[in-house]
Amino acid sequence: METIELGGTGQLVSRVAMGGSPIGGHGWGDVDDAEAVAAVRRAFDLGVNFFDTADVYGFGYSEQVLSRALGRRRREVVIATKFGVRWSDNAKPWKDISPGYLRKALDASLRRLRIDCIPLYYVHWPDGKTPIVDTMAELVRCRQQGKIRWIGLSNFSAEQVREATSVTPLQALQVQFSLADRLKAAELLPLARELGATLVTWGSLAEGLLTGKYDARSTFAGDDRRRRYDNFRGEKFAENLRLVEGLRRVARALGRTPAQVALRWLLDTPDVGCALFGAKRPAQVEENVQAAGWRLSAAEYQALKMQETPIERKSA
Repeated sequence: METIELGGTGQLVSRVAMGGSPIGGHGWGDVDDAEAVAAVRRAFDLGVNFFDTADVYGFGYSEQVLSRALGRRRREVVIATKFGVRWSDNAKPWKDISPGYLRKALDASLRRLRIDCIPLYYVHWPDGKTPIVDTMAELVRCRQQGKIRWIGLSNFSAEQVREATSVTPLQALQVQFSLADRLKAAELLPLARELGATLVTWGSLAEGLLTGKYDARSTFAGDDRRRRYDNFRGEKFAENLRLVEGLRRVARALGRTPAQVALRWLLDTPDVGCALFGAKRPAQVEENVQAAGWRLSAAEYQALKMQETPIERKSA
């Protein structure tokens, strides 16, 4: 397994890291708890030591499943979780990164994860009203209390990141980035290098689009989050399927799967530290971790980079 130092901390983390949104059991179709637990354990066995979740994934359930799956090993890995999205009793979410809510959210995550200190704690999203310097000041106090070790931001602009670093350095920046979604990462890649923070990609497989298992006839039922994503709708979905066909061609030539090549493309992108993958079953873990340990040639990398990407639109 390839590793990288996390944001100047001295801690090595696996460059292929497991994301915990699917194991939360909400928004990803059917999820079997036993399979989800087995997937986490399989990732650990294959060298993954970096596990990413958030309190809002499954409305707290993802953190519980991750803790149960890791057991005593939860103290041997780097667990990252996030706060900043609250939810009501009927699962209606809204953003809140106020210092008061931060303290409550952090204590709740510590209980669900069954640890005394969260290795990496992210602010999940800006809320549009709380000054980021206030949030960062409270995070520093929480770190002084021993409740968190390192601090990161997820889904913040470069300007907001710079403002945050006026209070304290950051160890990680997380951003949506994949072959299908490239715009948001453009300003953060050089900034992560400048700040010495590890850039972590989420949506690395574009919610499964880049696995190559979907076509124009694919449909999504119930609460599956892909029902509301533009990547899977209308003109953009059709354009994305053409992008995936180019990905398939490269994968066939390499004897790899589209998912492995899509993840490898991210890992070979300058200034990308780690790429998250989501998985609900051990077989998905086994496929995705094979993105580590090899490289695309310069020609293969450029061929994928030059694939036309659809114009990005904001999701409804």
